[in-house]
Formats: sequence, C-alpha cells, structure tokens
Amino acid sequence: MSDYTWQNALVLWADIPVDPAAADLLLPPGLALADPPTATVFVADYPITTFGSVYREAAVLLHGVDDDGDLLHCPWMVVDDDTALILGREVLGFPKKMAEIDLTVEGDHAVGTVSRKGTELIRIEGTVDTGEATPPALFDRRFVNLFGSIVTGMSTIEIAPSGEHFHECRRGDGKVMLGTSDRDALGALSPTTGATVRLATMDFAGGASAITPPRVIGPVDESWAYGRFFARIL
Repeated sequence: MSDYTWQNALVLWADIPVDPAAADLLLPPGLALADPPTATVFVADYPITTFGSVYREAAVLLHGVDDDGDLLHCPWMVVDDDTALILGREVLGFPKKMAEIDLTVEGDHAVGTVSRKGTELIRIEGTVDTGEATPPALFDRRFVNLFGSIVTGMSTIEIAPSGEHFHECRRGDGKVMLGTSDRDALGALSPTTGATVRLATMDFAGGASAITPPRVIGPVDESWAYGRFFARIL
C-alpha cells in the first residue's frame, strides 16, 4: 500500500512567465521573485487521498527565493471539496476557495479549466504526445505560505519538500490563459501564453517528510496583511 497522501493524481500543468510587477504584489515581505519571474499553473484530479476526500484542485504557484534558497509561494488556490478547503487553509496556509474545476483528457489532448461565479479564470490546454521519463519536480519543493487570521495576525510558514512519484508523464505544446473577476485578478499576471504543457499521473506527499509540521518563519507586517492579503482570499 502506498504511503503517499495523494495517490494516482492526474495533474495538468505548465510553467509560464509572469508580469513581475503584478507577481511581486502577491509575495509577502521577505520573499523575492525568481529570475526570470515564473509561475506554475496546474489543474488536478485527486481520486484517492488518505483523508477520504475525492476532489479537484487548481492553483497558481509563484517561483521565489528567500534567505534559505528557492521556494514556491501559493497566492491563489481553489478546490471543489470543503474538507480539502479547511485542511489546506487551516493547517498548511494554502488560501483555498471553492470553484468549478474540470480536467478532460481525450487521447493526447488535455484541457483543464477553472471557473468562479461565472468567470473562467484558468484554462490550460495542450497536446501531450511526448513521453517524459524524468519530469521536473512539481510539488516536491519547499513552500513558503502565509498562515493566520485577522484576529491572530499573519506569519510566513515553511513547508518542507514532501516527496512525489511519477507513474507517467507526457509533455507537449499548449497554452495557458488566465482570467480576471472582481475577486480573482489572475489576468494581471500574464496574457495568453504559449507553454510546454505536462500531464502526469502521480503520487505525492509521502514518507516521514510528509508529516513534518510547518515551521513558522516569522510575523508578517499587519498593514501588508490587511492591504494585500485578506481582500483576495474571499
């Protein structure tokens, strides 16, 4: 039996260039954008989890750096299951919201979409026709997220790389489109962007590192939290 928390996950993703000014507004103090400014955008279907939820998820992950090195920071994430939302927001600092998420694969053609309140916010589409034996790391990286509330204040927390195993991965040419609504201003990050798109079946978050609790790095300035963070998690 696998010891990974998410098993046989189907994930469609791409790394895309982002507008540095727009992306920098999403980073908490102490973090800087990687060079070149990059985001990983993904749509995923999770058929098996050790906490009993079957759901879909999508996110924008900014590539960044701090005094300890490379990292990913999640400024925006959505799910279609309330248990996954609660666990992600209240335990690991992923700012999850509810959305309509679809991931469709027909032969070599894959499409992932995300909509909230009638607006399409993410579309990843591509022809994934080339096998990839050793794909680049997707989730097996160090994360630095924001954690807390208006009552307790905000802190940055570090989540250690937790391991992943790819069963299969294919890549090909595609594109990523980011949309904007009143509460989800993703379109400022990037226009329609051609990209290398990957589709993988994988397990992730396994072994001893998967149960290592997040480490508190330090408090976040209150004015930044009020001005930059709380409005966009609604």
